[in-house]
Amino acid sequence: MNFELVSLQLQVRPNDLDSFGHVNNATVLEYLETGRWHWLKQHNLQGKQKILPVVARIEVNYRKEIILENVMIHTKLESDKKASNYQANFWQSIEIIKEGNPLVAVEARIKLVFIDSTKRTLRTLQEFLEGANDNTLTT
Repeated sequence: MNFELVSLQLQVRPNDLDSFGHVNNATVLEYLETGRWHWLKQHNLQGKQKILPVVARIEVNYRKEIILENVMIHTKLESDKKASNYQANFWQSIEIIKEGNPLVAVEARIKLVFIDSTKRTLRTLQEFLEGANDNTLTT
C-alpha cells in the first residue's frame, strides 16, 4: 500500500475558541477527524460503504496553542509491519504559521479499526479497501 501524505488548510472559527482564546482541545479532535476524512476522500476511499473506519485509539500531543488563524492539517497512513490486519495507524499534525515559519501545534497517532455497518463485526483493512473499489457499495 502506498498512500501519499494529504494536507488540508482550515480557518479557525471564533466558536472553536475557549475562554483562554485558543482552540479547545476537543475541537482539535474534530480538526483531526476532518483531516482523516479529507485523506480518505483524496484516496477515493470515502463513499457509501458497508465497512466503515472507526477510531479505536487516539494519542494527542498538544505542543503550541492555536488561535484565530489558518491551520494546516497533515494526514499520513503509517506503515507498521507489526500492525494487525484489522487496523490502520495514522500520523497527523496540525501546523500554525508564526513569523512566516510553520510550527507543529499538535501531533497525533490514531489507530483505526474497520466495522461492518450492518453486522457490527470487525473487518480487515483489506476488506475496507476492496469495498471502496467495489461497485457493490451500499445505498
